[in-house]
Amino acid sequence: MTVLRIFLYLICIISIGWSVLIFGGPPIIKRLILGYSDGALVASGITVSPSLDISISRFEFVYQDRISGQQFQGVSRATEIAWSIFGEKPFLEINLGPSVIEKYATIGGVNIHTPSFKQVDWQKIDVSTNIKNLTLNSSTKTESLRIEGVIDLGSAKFFDIKIRAENFSAADGRSIYTAGSIETNLNQLNFNSPVNEQIITSTFLLKDISVSEFGLTAPAGSLEVLPAENNRYFKMDLHDVELPEIGFIKYVNVDGLFNQSNALQELKMDLENGILFRNLSELEEASLKVNKLGDEKFNAIIEGSLKEFELSEGDNFIGTLPSSNFIINMQLDGVNSKIVSSAEISLNAKAGSEIFGAVEIAFRSEPLMKLACILWECEFVDFELGYKLHLDDEWLRGSGNCWKAVCDLSEMDYLVRTSNTANLIAILNQTNILSPLSSLYLYGLLSSGQKINAGHELTLQF
Repeated sequence: MTVLRIFLYLICIISIGWSVLIFGGPPIIKRLILGYSDGALVASGITVSPSLDISISRFEFVYQDRISGQQFQGVSRATEIAWSIFGEKPFLEINLGPSVIEKYATIGGVNIHTPSFKQVDWQKIDVSTNIKNLTLNSSTKTESLRIEGVIDLGSAKFFDIKIRAENFSAADGRSIYTAGSIETNLNQLNFNSPVNEQIITSTFLLKDISVSEFGLTAPAGSLEVLPAENNRYFKMDLHDVELPEIGFIKYVNVDGLFNQSNALQELKMDLENGILFRNLSELEEASLKVNKLGDEKFNAIIEGSLKEFELSEGDNFIGTLPSSNFIINMQLDGVNSKIVSSAEISLNAKAGSEIFGAVEIAFRSEPLMKLACILWECEFVDFELGYKLHLDDEWLRGSGNCWKAVCDLSEMDYLVRTSNTANLIAILNQTNILSPLSSLYLYGLLSSGQKINAGHELTLQF
């Protein structure tokens, strides 16, 4: 009888305690949340289920970050907190419904869970977070964001962080950057230090990349960020890059340096195997080096080589341009939207002929400096062009002039002058650069100009 009495007392105590938790739990939980958060969290509509799971219909929060000095406030709806000490269910699982952090983010839903009770390490807890439909500052969006890592309660650090975003997009006012997926691993985050003061190294793996401003697409790529004092280094690799107005590039490697204000200091780019400018040329390799000279002033040097390729206009075969090497030196002035450039090209012609050319060009174009147009569609101010083509002992020289304040390439007059037109065409025929029909057409065009000794001078407009 004594044992039975004790058993009944236990059942009675448990029942009373259970009832107190279910019916008295909501006000207790509300006070605990207020007290623990120092009034930063206000919960309403709290209920406790028979299994002691907690539901909160509305969470309001106002949080002042002592580290950054920023204030965060917002609301979260339909919060559920479940726990279990049996089986393989998570020991703790938190689900948040639609949430808003004013001026910063909107969230469709959040799920946070730990491993099962028997797998939890109470010093270093594995945590997995799934966020749906995240929008940051109305410009950055991702359909889903998964974050996994280990929280060290003693040091307030987050270790071995794995992040994966699906259907990511970001806008900067000029362009929209998208990726089908982004994956990265971070070494650690310290909850007691501002993020911008921590040394965080990471490599991002991207798939299905696109940049709307240039129409750029690439099936895969990687981005590595290496922070250093007062600077940030980055390295990017892209494969099978397509640019509608430029062409196709098999491989792109970019190394760069930005300061803490995200201003470009140095840039190096290597390209390999491409089809450029609507099949006009076939790139073998090229390298670009950019150095900052001053306030929005840069120097850029481009070196590379082109493979032999055929020239054609529609179904009409023009000729075969031999392989060549080129170097371009550019001065860019962002303040005045001015570009000054010189270029040299050397053709590896057949029949032992020496063929090389040089171009000097200067102009102002704000749209081109902002990459808002491509070269042959832009308008220019103060346009100056001069070029020379040497074929053994003969030459072809010319210039481009714009007689209006603003004009594009098709509105300019191009002056062409030759040393000896007949010899010039003969050298081109020996090297097999032009087809017989194209050679005949070019000779007729040049000969239509004003005759000067053995050469000619004429003005062209396209």
